Amino acid sequence: MATSHKGSQASPHLKSALAEFLQAHPAFQTTSFIDDLRKHEFSRLDEQGHIYLDYTGGGPYADLQIREHTDMLKYGVFSNPHSTNPTSEATTELIERARSYILDYF
Repeated sequence: MATSHKGSQASPHLKSALAEFLQAHPAFQTTSFIDDLRKHEFSRLDEQGHIYLDYTGGGPYADLQIREHTDMLKYGVFSNPHSTNPTSEATTELIERARSYILDYF
């Protein structure tokens, strides 16, 4: 679920509340890399005014994923993995690599 929000500019009250929060919970600042990740890989959420909440049903895709997948499709040629030809073998290799990554995870 994505929902829109308006006004990305923080009010003075919000800035003050954040400062108080950070003073009370300094360890929160160690998660700033998540803010950086959102800024660089998911900037379209802020640009379009979205707040993404449905992480159980799915997740937004990072800009890096889009670039890497686009490059794979742009420079590779893939076909039915049940055939016997170079493009079929390329598809089979991708499938096997995906299976291997999943099995390695568990």
